[in-house]
Amino acid sequence: MPTNKPENATEQEAAPFFVGYLPMPPQLKSFYWRLAAVLIVVCGLLGYWVAAQQKPASPAHWNTAQISTIQGLLSVRPYPILHRFNPQNPHQVESILLVSPGKHSAAEWSADFAQQMVSVDGYEIHRGGWTMLEIAAQDAVKKITEASAQTKSQLQRLSALPATQLLGEISLQGEIVDSKCFLGVMKPGAGKIHKACAEVCMLGGIPPMLIAKDATQQQFGYLLTTADGGNAAALSAKFAAETVQISGQLQQQGDLLFIAMNEDGIQRR
Repeated sequence: MPTNKPENATEQEAAPFFVGYLPMPPQLKSFYWRLAAVLIVVCGLLGYWVAAQQKPASPAHWNTAQISTIQGLLSVRPYPILHRFNPQNPHQVESILLVSPGKHSAAEWSADFAQQMVSVDGYEIHRGGWTMLEIAAQDAVKKITEASAQTKSQLQRLSALPATQLLGEISLQGEIVDSKCFLGVMKPGAGKIHKACAEVCMLGGIPPMLIAKDATQQQFGYLLTTADGGNAAALSAKFAAETVQISGQLQQQGDLLFIAMNEDGIQRR
């Protein structure tokens, strides 16, 4: 008697077919076990590759376990900076940026001590030759009233240092960061992932910094000021974590480099 079955019916009936309420056919079970093993290996390799593309955190250290006491000459414009002679090189001036806890400038705590020899208690932050000190408390900045002969000698030598030197016009491309996070408080302290935090820090008065690279990808940091040498944190905040072109007057104070930006000195790139 003729039948309506197709010629390949036997192959179709023999083909494994999974129904949710029935046990999985052995052929499918074997296939999916192999597929799962392959996907695990692929995902592991993909994860390793993604991790390998990430830039390693730059060597930076924020010593929150120990309070340091540093003495030096305090200047407050454009930002609070403590100047001292480098302990490793007594003939070299070391300039230490001062900030307050959290996302705040140290301007308020330093204002009464401009151009005075002071002692400051705080937590040291280090990166790439830069040193910053997070002041431990509002009363942690103290004027040195009974100075030793050595301290008096240092004060006289520091007071005799040349004023800010003008080095000429400059135009550089780089990224604007807030110096506190970039120097070691946050990792990463730069890039798009850090934009919101950097904006808030700069709006709080944390000194803004331009990070530029030379042909060898070596990073250099330049503190930013307004054209008249004032605090440029609020002006720079909206450009945080962006690639910009900055033009202005290059200046040097001690071992720090500043760019006194022209009125329209920040251009997005």
